[in-house]
Amino acid sequence: MDLDTYIGTHRSEWEWLDHVCSGGSAGLARLSGEEIRQVVRAYERASAQLAEVQTRFHDPATRSYLNGVVTKAHGAIYSSRPRTLAQGIGVFGSSYRGAARRTLPFIVLAAAVVLAVTVASMLWVMLSHEARAGLLPAFAAGRIRHATGRTTITIPPPALSTFILLNNVQVAFLAFAFGITAGVGTVYMLVQNSLLLGVLAGAYTAFGKAGAFWALILPHGLLELTAICIAAGAGLRMGWSLIDPGDRPRGRALAEESRDAVLVVVGVVPAFAVAAFIEGFITGRVPAGVSICIGVAVWVGYLLLLFGRPRRSSMRPVAAAVRAGPAI
Repeated sequence: MDLDTYIGTHRSEWEWLDHVCSGGSAGLARLSGEEIRQVVRAYERASAQLAEVQTRFHDPATRSYLNGVVTKAHGAIYSSRPRTLAQGIGVFGSSYRGAARRTLPFIVLAAAVVLAVTVASMLWVMLSHEARAGLLPAFAAGRIRHATGRTTITIPPPALSTFILLNNVQVAFLAFAFGITAGVGTVYMLVQNSLLLGVLAGAYTAFGKAGAFWALILPHGLLELTAICIAAGAGLRMGWSLIDPGDRPRGRALAEESRDAVLVVVGVVPAFAVAAFIEGFITGRVPAGVSICIGVAVWVGYLLLLFGRPRRSSMRPVAAAVRAGPAI
């Protein structure tokens, strides 16, 4: 193929790429996701064609024109990539929220398991003297009877917060990792932790100490349980890919679903850190009404951050297309 034929074959796409990238990243952000992916693919082809023109045809005019098109396209596409720590955190936050929303049906399922087991075991222990006698040692019953709703733990708050954080992270990662058992292990972890919560809630309620119990649990527990359900939801999503991979091979389905799932479970660590801080420094150390209000406010803010209406960003569509890469 001579130079004129080569130019005639590709010129229309070069001109289109030059035109669509003339507005920079802001211009690309007005396009749909599929249109942006077309731009990325055209940029990849133009880059390869520039190398071919340089090595095969040695025509300065064509090389200069195509180099300008590729440079403009590169600037429009990749200027959306984070260049500062704050921008990097913003991109991670956007990616995490998207992954969490895609995992939402499994998170709701995990929350339903926790709620059902907690309520059932609480009612069982609350209404059955035999259940309390069989499940609660005598010293535990005595401590519950004298509970005041204030902490009696003598461990320094920093050490307590660190211990709580590590324990919660371990529970969350186990709930996630057991998703590889087609979700059976994840459900077991949820049931195990929910039973403990329900038994304690039922016992405190039976002894007339429900207020003291929830004053100690609600400030940190709402956020903590939500983060556990999110991690477990990621595990269930991974497990479901083995049960129903669709038209994909199971190995491929597991790999694809695990990408989002891993991001989701890593992203709950900051929530556990906040919950551990509340439990170590606030729960039982300030008036119950104040600590509960703090816990509820943090919990609502966390839910809105993850699942509320996303803030519009002119860079998000471009960044998403760049991460997706050219379609094959």
